[in-house]
Amino acid sequence: MYKKLNNKRIAQLTGLTLAAALITPLAQAEVTGEVSVTNDYRFRGVSQTAGDFAVQGSIDYSADNGFFAGVWGSNVDDESYDSDVEVDLYVGYWGALGEDEEFEYDITLTYYTYPGQDESTKYLEANIGFYYAGFHFAQWYTNDYANADVSLNYSELNYSYEISDNWSIDAHVGYSYGDGADLDWGEDYLDYSIGVSTELAGVGLSLAWLETNLSDDNIIKDGPWQNDGTVLFTANYGF
Repeated sequence: MYKKLNNKRIAQLTGLTLAAALITPLAQAEVTGEVSVTNDYRFRGVSQTAGDFAVQGSIDYSADNGFFAGVWGSNVDDESYDSDVEVDLYVGYWGALGEDEEFEYDITLTYYTYPGQDESTKYLEANIGFYYAGFHFAQWYTNDYANADVSLNYSELNYSYEISDNWSIDAHVGYSYGDGADLDWGEDYLDYSIGVSTELAGVGLSLAWLETNLSDDNIIKDGPWQNDGTVLFTANYGF
């Protein structure tokens, strides 16, 4: 069975824009929110909505001491779930280093849930992320992937480069490995994407091509767990 997810704190590359995923955590005490629409909710290269649209939203609290917490939700459509909704809870700490605080980091715990499901696939995942000069590296780990008592690692590197005012080129590569990847696919694999992002009238917009290097026998082109190459379009609004 394929189970999901990245956390909203790093914006879960699969549901929100790649540009949003590169935004570092807030350092001021405040409550913020975001709503988004995407043509396919992809997590680490794999659709969580059977290739269909997703509506997603989040509420975040961040304190001036670096503490943050929040909740993120999305519709889902997958054989792994007995629920039509995913709700993720997360808590963490953000900090900055260097004379000009140019080197930033965060440590996050995320709890993935599917309200109303008959069989629980809830699980906890930890990650540590680093941010510097447009680069973002994160390492994710769980010892109980999909509540199946197996471990899963995910390493990702993202880069955003501003090509003009309000326009960026965004790149991502991630690697899923460990017993959890074997449980899902029988192999470790890469997911990667390249795209552009901008903002128009306060709405963030992104367009990207996403692909994986899963073997041909594992490529799914329709329905649950769809993982072939695709164009992703996302619009999000923060408040």
